[in-house]
Amino acid sequence: MQFKGTWRDYQARVLAEMDGYLSDARLHIVAAPGSGKTILGLELMRRIGRPALILAPSLTIRNQWRERLFPLFLDDPQGWDADISTDIETPATMTVTTYQALHAVHASGAERFDALVTALERMGPITLIVDEAHHLRREWWSALFALRERLQDTLLVALTATPPYDAPFAEWSRYEALCGPIDSEISVPELVRNGDLCPHQDHIHLSRPHHDEWTLLLSRREAIERLTEALTTDAALIDCLVAHPWLADPQAHEEELLDRPEYLTALMIVIHAAGRAIPPAATDLLGIADAALPPLTSDWLERLLQGLLDEPRSKTVLGDERWRKLRHELDDLGLIENKRVTLHESKAIFTAVAGSVAKMDSIVEIARAEADTLGAGLRMVILSDRVRANELPKQDDLPFSPTKLGVVPIFEVLRRANVIPDALAVLTGTLVILPIGVLPAFDVEATAMRIDPARVNRRVLPGCPDHVGLEAKGGIGHVLITVVTRLFQRGAIRVLVGTQALLGEGWDAPAINSLILASNAGSYMLSNQMRGRAIRIDPGAPGKVAAIWHLATVFPGSSADPTAREGDIALLARRFDAFEGITNGPSQTVENGIERLALDLAVSTDSENSRTLTEARDRQGVAAKWRTSLGGATERSHVRRVAEANYAPRALAWRDTLRALTFSGISGGALSATGVVRQFIGSGNLVTLLLIFLGATFVFSLPKLSRAMMLWRRNGSLERSLSQVCEALVATLHHAGALSRDGSGYEILIRPNLKGRYEVIMDRATRAEERIFLDALAEVLGPVQNPRYLLVRESHLWGSRRTDYHAVPALIGARKEIAEHFHRQWRQSIGSSELVYTRTGDGRRTLLRARVDSFAAGMGRVFQRRSVWM
Repeated sequence: MQFKGTWRDYQARVLAEMDGYLSDARLHIVAAPGSGKTILGLELMRRIGRPALILAPSLTIRNQWRERLFPLFLDDPQGWDADISTDIETPATMTVTTYQALHAVHASGAERFDALVTALERMGPITLIVDEAHHLRREWWSALFALRERLQDTLLVALTATPPYDAPFAEWSRYEALCGPIDSEISVPELVRNGDLCPHQDHIHLSRPHHDEWTLLLSRREAIERLTEALTTDAALIDCLVAHPWLADPQAHEEELLDRPEYLTALMIVIHAAGRAIPPAATDLLGIADAALPPLTSDWLERLLQGLLDEPRSKTVLGDERWRKLRHELDDLGLIENKRVTLHESKAIFTAVAGSVAKMDSIVEIARAEADTLGAGLRMVILSDRVRANELPKQDDLPFSPTKLGVVPIFEVLRRANVIPDALAVLTGTLVILPIGVLPAFDVEATAMRIDPARVNRRVLPGCPDHVGLEAKGGIGHVLITVVTRLFQRGAIRVLVGTQALLGEGWDAPAINSLILASNAGSYMLSNQMRGRAIRIDPGAPGKVAAIWHLATVFPGSSADPTAREGDIALLARRFDAFEGITNGPSQTVENGIERLALDLAVSTDSENSRTLTEARDRQGVAAKWRTSLGGATERSHVRRVAEANYAPRALAWRDTLRALTFSGISGGALSATGVVRQFIGSGNLVTLLLIFLGATFVFSLPKLSRAMMLWRRNGSLERSLSQVCEALVATLHHAGALSRDGSGYEILIRPNLKGRYEVIMDRATRAEERIFLDALAEVLGPVQNPRYLLVRESHLWGSRRTDYHAVPALIGARKEIAEHFHRQWRQSIGSSELVYTRTGDGRRTLLRARVDSFAAGMGRVFQRRSVWM
C-alpha cells in the first residue's frame, strides 16, 4: 500500500501526531464528515503494519473501505482475494465486516467465538479498527469487549464523526473505556477553510403556539402558582418542615445530608420563604444565615417535593394522611411523571410544543423566502421524524387541518400554499410522491440505471391531483431512492420532504443548499448527521453556501435568555452545543453554542424572524464572514475546548499580602521617619516637623507600598486570579505525571468575552492534556461535589468575612502527597488556605458546609466549556 494522493493539512497533522497517542494502545480520532476518515484509517493501518480487523455499522460503510483502497492505495483490485476478506470467520490480512456479524458469532456460543479468536490469534498481534463506534448498540458492546479482552497486544483505532458527547454518563463511560479519550479531532472549520465543506450558517425561525398548546401551558403555570402559595401559607406544613430531624439535629444525620445537600437547602429555602426562622442547630452547623439563602423558585420547590416523596421518614414528619394528600394533589395536577416531581414543562407539553403545527407556518415562510433568494438553484430538504401517511387528504377540495408535524402534513401544507408545487416531492422508506410533470424525467433516469419503469407502480392520489405515489416492485426500493435523489440533484425536484431516519445519515446529495430540521432530535449524533447532509461541497456549484434552519415554538412570557433552556429552546441549545459555526454580529469567532446567533426572544417573533430571513438571504455575506473568521488562524489552527468562568478566588490578596505589606510599609516608614525628625527637633515648629514626618514616612514606605499596589493590580482582576489558579494546577498536574510538561511548556491564555466572563485556553497541549486540565479546573472553580480534599479559605474585605470552598480535583486528591503539593502551589500563587481531608468526622462537616454553600448560592459560579476555533 502507498497513498497516491496528497494529504490535506489536517490529515497530515493527525498522522504526524499518531505515535504520541499510542502509549495506551488506543488511538481515538474524531473526524467531521468530509474529512476523509476512511482514507485516514487505511493509512493508519498501513503505518502500524499489522493485520487489521475493521468493524463498521453497515454494509454500505463496510464496502467503502475496499472502495477507497483501490485505487487510492493499490492500483489493481484483481488478485487480492486471499488478502482481503469480508467474512469475519475467515480473516485475512485486511478483514472488513460489521458489528452485527461479530455479535452473531459471539451470540451463537462459546465454540464458534473461540474459533474466531483462534483464527485471529494465528495471524499475530492485530490492529482492531472500529468505525463509527457511536453506533454500537448495547448488545454489540459485550461482543466487542469480549473480543478485545481475548486478543493479546491489540492496537485499537477508533474513528467517528459523531462521538456521543451528550450520552448518559454510563454510556459515555462505556464508549470511552473501549475507545479511550479523544486524541485528535478534525473539525468542521478546518474543512471549510480547506474548501472541503461549504460555508454555511444556522438560523432559528420562531413561531407562537396555537391556542390549545398555549392553554395547556397556562393552566399548568397557574396550578403551580396556586400550589406554591398554598404550601408556603400552610402553617401546619411549615411546622413539620421546621421540625424535620435534619434541621433539628443535623449532626446526627451528617451522612444523609452529604448525599442530598440540595434537599436540605430546599427545606431551608421554603421555610425562609414562609417567613419562619431556620432552627439554630442547622444554621450553626452549616454556617448559612437566612439572608444568604436564595429566593424560592420552582426549581427549589421541585427539589423539596421530590425529597418529601422519596425520603422514607417524610411520612413520619408529615404524617401518613398529609403525605398521601400531598402525593394525590401532585398527581391530580399532573406534576408527577415517571415517579419524578416535574414543575417545569411536562412530557405532554413538550410533545405538544415539539410537534406544534405552528411550525408549519415557519416552514412555509422559510420555503418561500429561500425560493425567492435562490430561484431555480434552490435545493431544499425538509426532515421530520414521522411520515404520517394516513393524513394524506382523500379529496382536494376539502379543508386540510394538520394535527401533528410530519412528512405528509408538511408536504400538503406546502402544496396548498403553492410553494413550488411542480418541483415538490416526498421521499421516505415507505412513501414516495412525485409531481406528475416529473414522471418523464423519472423514466429517463430509471432506464439509464437499467431499471424498467414498469417495475414502479404509479398510484393516483385523489387528494393531490398534481402528484402521484410510487411503489417499487421486486425489491428495488433502494433504486427508487437513487432515482429520486438524481432528480433532486438535477433540479427536477427542488423541495424534498423526508424522514431523518432515511435522509439523516448516509444519504448523499451534495446539491442541498437549504435544510429545514422539522425534527425533535436534540442529540449531538443525530443533529450532526442531519447538518452534515447540507454542508458538503457541490462540484456542480462551486459557490455553494448552505442554510440550516431550526424551528422553535416559544410561549409568551418565556425567558428572553436563550440559555434559560425552556421548551424548544432547550432542545436547540443541546443541538448547538454540538457544532461550531460563525456568529451573527460583530464577533469574528467560530464557536459552538446557541448564543452565537444572538437570538433575541425579548422582541416579537415577527421582528426576530424578519431579521433572520434577511441574514439568510445574504449568502455571500455568510461566505465572507467565514473567510474573515477563519482568516486570522494559522495553518495549524483547530477547534480547542475553552473554559468560560465568571469566578476566581480574588479576595485573598488583601488578607494575605496587601494588608501585611501596607502595614509593614507604613510602620517601617514611620520608624525611619522618626529618626529623620530627630535631626530637625529644635529647628522648626510643630507643623513643619509633622510635614517632615509624613514626607519621610511616605518615602521610606514607598518600596513596600509599590509592591502592595503591584500585587493589588496583579490580584485584583479576574484575569490574574484565573491565571494564578491555572499556574498552580499545571504545576501540580505535571508533578502528578498527568501532564508531560511543566508550566513553561504550555501557554495559558486568559481573555474576556462579550458576556463579561473570561475564557481559559490551554495552548501547545494535546487534546488529552487539554481535557485533563479543563476537567481539573472545572472541579476547582465549580460547585463542590464529593472530593477527598477541600481547600478552605477565609477572606476579609471591607469589614466582611467570607468563607470559600474549592474542591481539590479528583486526579490530584487521589494521593495525599499530590494534594499537599497542590496546597503549597495554591498558597504560593494565590494565598493562604487550609487543606481539609473530608473523610474524617470534622472533614465531613466541612464538606457538608461546602456543598450546602454551593447550593445556597444558587450555583452562581458559572463554569462552562465551549469549542472555539483558533
